[in-house]
Amino acid sequence: MSNHRRLAGSSLRVAAKAPARASLTRVRSTTVKAEGIVDDVMADFKRAIAENKEKLERAKIVASPPGVPPPTRVPVLEPGKFGFVENAERMNSRASMVGWWSLLLVELVAGKGLLELMGYTVGKGINFTF
Repeated sequence: MSNHRRLAGSSLRVAAKAPARASLTRVRSTTVKAEGIVDDVMADFKRAIAENKEKLERAKIVASPPGVPPPTRVPVLEPGKFGFVENAERMNSRASMVGWWSLLLVELVAGKGLLELMGYTVGKGINFTF
C-alpha cells in the first residue's frame, strides 16, 4: 500500500497528465486567436459604420451658391401626418390587430366563421378520415 502511495505522488503520475494540459493550452490559444479575429472584425464594422454616418452628415450639408448669403433662420419642419408616414403606419397596424382579435372573438362566441355569419354556405373543408 505504501508503494502505491509513492507512485501516486511521483513524477510518473504528473507526466501522464501533461498531454492534457498541453491540449488545454492549445484550445486556449485557439480561443484567444479567434477572439482576436472577432475583435478585429468588430472594430472594422464600427469603423465602417462611423465613416458611413460621417458621410451621411456631410451629404446633409449643402453649400449656398456663390453670392447667396446663408439663411438667417433654419426652418423647422414638422413631421408629416398624412400619407405613408410612420404615425399612419403605426395606427394602421394597431387597427388591424384590433380587427383581427375582434374577428376571432366574434367567431368564438358565434361558433361560426365569418362567411357563415354573412350568410354564405361554406363546406367543412377536406374531410380526412383516419
